[in-house]
Amino acid sequence: MSSSSNTDYSLQSTTNKSRRKTNINCLQLNVQHSRTATPNLTQVVLQYNIDIAFVEEPYTILNKVAGFPKIFRIFAHDSNTKRSAIIVNNNEADVTAITQVSHEGVILTEIRIEDLTFYGTSLYLPIDRDIEGDLETIEDILQLTRGEGLILTIDGNARINCGPIRAQIPGKEH
Repeated sequence: MSSSSNTDYSLQSTTNKSRRKTNINCLQLNVQHSRTATPNLTQVVLQYNIDIAFVEEPYTILNKVAGFPKIFRIFAHDSNTKRSAIIVNNNEADVTAITQVSHEGVILTEIRIEDLTFYGTSLYLPIDRDIEGDLETIEDILQLTRGEGLILTIDGNARINCGPIRAQIPGKEH
């Protein structure tokens, strides 16, 4: 598995003027279409009680995201190539795919858990595609979800060229 991050998003919701936290465990990674990485991801999701996994380049068989147990709900665009998916391991979550901006590299969902509603999206931006179209897609997602919570995960294939980066640590030069 390539780079990944496991983040515990504590999203707050308000009910009857009282505040409470709804903890949601999320993970984002690119499995690079790996059949062997998929069961490893499944083990991590189950072991660490991950509610939502945002996956880029999922393993597929016959154009369907594959390798996950049936207890997981899988959201991916209905296209021949699956470059992004959202895997849900929380029976309390009511999840709806938003098709207006979804395509082979983007899946956007509305997620409702308890009194909390937010959007989650997984984006895969291939290096060989014009970035302007991808930026328009991101802008469309931001417009569609304006004023709502949004978890935006992106595998941008290091398409940002900001030149050499120099770290300065007091007492040391790099």
